[in-house]
Amino acid sequence: MKLRALLLGIGLALATTVPALAQEVALRGASDVALDRRLSRLLRADPLVITANTRIFAGDTIARPVLVLGEVTVIVEGVLLDDLVLVQAGAFIRPGAVIHGDVVNMNGGLYRSQLATVRGVLIDLPAAAYEVVEENGALVIVASDAPSPLQLDGLMGVQIPTYDRVNGVTAVAGATWHFPMVGEVQPYVHGEAGWRTEPGEPVYGGELGFRLGAYTLAGGYARESDTNERWIRRDLMNSLNYGLSAKDYRDYHEVERAWVGLSRQIGDLEKSLFAVVGARFQVEDATSLPGGQPWHILGDSARPNPSIDDGRITSAVAELAVEWEGIESVADATLTFEQALDALDGAFTFGRVTLDADWAVHAFANHTVEMEVHAQAPLDGGTMPRQRWTFVGGSGTLQTLEFAEFHGDRVVFVETAYVVPVSPRLALPLLGAPDFELLHAAGMAWTDEDERDLRQEIGARLQFLSLYVRYMFEPSDPSNADLDIGLGLPFARPYPWRR
Repeated sequence: MKLRALLLGIGLALATTVPALAQEVALRGASDVALDRRLSRLLRADPLVITANTRIFAGDTIARPVLVLGEVTVIVEGVLLDDLVLVQAGAFIRPGAVIHGDVVNMNGGLYRSQLATVRGVLIDLPAAAYEVVEENGALVIVASDAPSPLQLDGLMGVQIPTYDRVNGVTAVAGATWHFPMVGEVQPYVHGEAGWRTEPGEPVYGGELGFRLGAYTLAGGYARESDTNERWIRRDLMNSLNYGLSAKDYRDYHEVERAWVGLSRQIGDLEKSLFAVVGARFQVEDATSLPGGQPWHILGDSARPNPSIDDGRITSAVAELAVEWEGIESVADATLTFEQALDALDGAFTFGRVTLDADWAVHAFANHTVEMEVHAQAPLDGGTMPRQRWTFVGGSGTLQTLEFAEFHGDRVVFVETAYVVPVSPRLALPLLGAPDFELLHAAGMAWTDEDERDLRQEIGARLQFLSLYVRYMFEPSDPSNADLDIGLGLPFARPYPWRR
């Protein structure tokens, strides 16, 4: 294969440029959803269509997206200001070439020099189910491998179980069924059901939705346990920490919730910017849950689960979620506005805003500066019902405080870390090489009746793949210090500057 590619490259290098053919191009069928949408948008964007062996010389600049189709090859030596997309075609990206957009290979061959520059995302899928055929003088991109209408959640339909002091083991299975397309509309239904061992009760829910391009209209119902502390620990880490040492970083309450909403995607998951903006109307009935004592290996008895203000919340919610990945920085953020109403027997009226954000930027060498933010506040004063409260205190927030020492409907928490990767030569068996992190954290939770100052702490952490050792102390009182060993994962995927 390498010899064939080399001979083909030499032959094309000696050839003159063959002009691209202006030809009508259509897309038929369905395969990968993201690639299908990318092709649809590309065809609407008036791309430069190449259907013959072509060479883009050094010094040439093409401002339009380039679409290469069929059993042909393109040599890129110049500058492309937009995307390069190959369907059943080949491309040599030579030293010195610069592509400001994405490079996408679908069922073709991509040969890129490491001395070429691709500023966008590189998606190389040589086995993608797309081919090019000619019908009545027009070229048709055929997506020939439509996905199964049934898509299972998780592993064989089973989502990752959770384990906590209130619900015990919660195991849930679910699946989505995609109905036949109605024009350009994709109807679907998703259902899930499971069991909680500690109260011995079921959880279940379902959603009916309709997708039209980037838009989704959906409504559904769910009966489940809910928490406001997912910002402190991810599901898996919270479950492992409780099973090991009885440390549950969440409070819980029961909800029955019905909703209807409209959302729109902006960008692609393959692009550097991806966002979802949406609005929904929901009715939520909440009740308190008693704490339990499920089995755990180490630690004292689990702390009690606080009660909430049982009752109905009828609310309108607007949400914006954004993910960004650049060359020198990455970020994600979710901003939510909720307005509770007295409609449909709503027992509470309030407004609130919440922000969850993570940001990281490339520092010196392969070092990284990370920042995590969580904040919530009512929009109209007063005190929100307890099913909207959260807490600060203990590992995961301010380690030098007692666990869940401060509760309230107002909260702010900011943690900043300077991360230095340790040399692989110092890696430990099974644990690998850690990151050394200098930390600063500040935060507080309170209500409108409280007068509290922010508390802060500084320290350091060694973060292995799934284990950390952390020492923190209060600058105003260095004797208030704590050493903590626990389970926790680093950032979900490697930063661009550490790949």
